[in-house]
Amino acid sequence: MNEFPDQPEILVVDDSTAVRQYVGSLLATAGYRVREAVDGAGALAALQTAQPDVVLLDVEMPGLSGLDLLRTPTLHDRIYSVILFTTQSTHDQVAAGLDLGADDYVIKPFQSVDLLARIRAAVRSTRQKSALARARQEMEQTLAKLQKTQRKLVEQEKVGAVARLAAGAAHYINNPLGFVMSNLTTLERYSLALQQHATALTELLRAADPGSEERIAELEKKHRLRQINLDLPALLQETREGGGRIALIVQQMAQLELGLANQGVQRLELVTVMKPLVDMITVLAPPETEVHWSQPDHDITVEGSLTLLNTALIALLKNACEALGTTPGCINVSISSQQELAEITISDSGPGIPQDQIPSLFDPFFTTKSPDSHVGLGLTIAQRFIAGHGGRILISSDASGTCVRVELPLAPSETPTRLTQTNPGNSTT
Repeated sequence: MNEFPDQPEILVVDDSTAVRQYVGSLLATAGYRVREAVDGAGALAALQTAQPDVVLLDVEMPGLSGLDLLRTPTLHDRIYSVILFTTQSTHDQVAAGLDLGADDYVIKPFQSVDLLARIRAAVRSTRQKSALARARQEMEQTLAKLQKTQRKLVEQEKVGAVARLAAGAAHYINNPLGFVMSNLTTLERYSLALQQHATALTELLRAADPGSEERIAELEKKHRLRQINLDLPALLQETREGGGRIALIVQQMAQLELGLANQGVQRLELVTVMKPLVDMITVLAPPETEVHWSQPDHDITVEGSLTLLNTALIALLKNACEALGTTPGCINVSISSQQELAEITISDSGPGIPQDQIPSLFDPFFTTKSPDSHVGLGLTIAQRFIAGHGGRILISSDASGTCVRVELPLAPSETPTRLTQTNPGNSTT
């Protein structure tokens, strides 16, 4: 009997029916499962069906010989053992077979006790190689997880560095900007008072001395008073708009500061996170916009910061609403999972984004919208926050609209399951 708790499988490959029957009976009596092949081609077909523990391979066979079989790609990188079955007259062939990767050989005629001992040794070798292969696979999977964790930590550190830089800049810009905007209001009031005062003095001078008209005209021309009166309101308005743009930039940079202070990691169920944000579309999108929401019938859990994730997703949903402009359209939002990833998809029926602009969408201060109301930091912040969670944002666009796909790693122990979609909840806002 064999020494193994299960029944190792032996593939006997020999063109002799008598040998196959004798060896098969001997192995079956010893507690092994036996399959047979009459030639090399049959052996290849059997190996493609299932791999045994040991292949007992005759060297001399018509057609595809045992050595030819060892040369085929099927037997490369194998785990099972190969024992050559040969006669005393083929020692050179045995040596060639060992060079080609065979593990052992048995010379015909043989003693049954010797054959069974070699079979047991070959099975042990196969089991050891299998254990080593499993250990290597587990090690590679562990290494891949460690590398993934390391990349996530590095990305989170990048986010932290950017956030600290932005927070510092926002702090130092915000205070003097407040002075500028406050003083600008006072300056507008003072400039209007001075203009009114100058006009009143000119009228009084003309009334007191009608002959001074020419001198007044010369002074107004010399000091370009007419041009100043025309340009001053526009200059003040442009300055106020510039200050407002800076304030908007500081406000978005402050979101990074908020994220920096709220990086606590927790388990987050995506439907619970996403559903309230989708409800916001009814406020942000043009009236009568159709919103289609699709969610799975099971939980999809990720790990991360609720504040950072909310900030990123709000920016993406807001972009989808703004892509429609003032014309009602359609926005689709869905959540799904596959393999080790959770996926959030946000698509709109807007006019789309030119293909040459897509690579620049995540660049700081790049915007496809009006620069008066958008500073181009929303996608930059969203991309940084999603990357800090080990995920990524993918954007595709054409004339029919834009699709944004957010991929996030599932939380540990989250087992991907086959997704069964519920009927999409359609609502018209």
